[in-house]
Amino acid sequence: MLIAFISDVHGNLPALKAAMDDAKAQGVNKIICAGDITGYGPFPSEVCTFLAENKIPTISGNYDGKVLDVIKQGKSAAAKLQKKKRELLFWTVKHLQKSPRNFLESLPASIEEEILPGRKLLVVHGSPLSNDEDIYSSITAAGLSLKLGDNHPDILVCGHTHIPFANASAVFL
Repeated sequence: MLIAFISDVHGNLPALKAAMDDAKAQGVNKIICAGDITGYGPFPSEVCTFLAENKIPTISGNYDGKVLDVIKQGKSAAAKLQKKKRELLFWTVKHLQKSPRNFLESLPASIEEEILPGRKLLVVHGSPLSNDEDIYSSITAAGLSLKLGDNHPDILVCGHTHIPFANASAVFL
């Protein structure tokens, strides 16, 4: 089975569609999204709807959490953000329709599944400890072990940093 992982779409529907088309052209059997589907881009509702309609397993990212915080708590939930980031967040909330909002609220924090017999996949946004935490390619085995806590998957997929990398020692394929 060939799996593609996407993350940090941030409301960019044309990029999401292009990535999906490319994945299909590469023969991908399954696509999983590691969060941050809203924010910055002009299509937050459309991205949520596209992922829901195409049944793409998706988790919530830190930006998605900020959107939900503002929806539930009001504008004061974004008080600590810089002015421009706060304005972008409020714009996203304003343009997120009811059904996509429900989709966003339904997203889990992580996806765990057995992708091959005895091989566990864990998909998180930032790290297994927090979706605001970064994991970079420079992480040591000891550092990664700390971020994994009690959870030791065979494959860990994270988004959040916008920097793609693979650590060959962590990948078994």
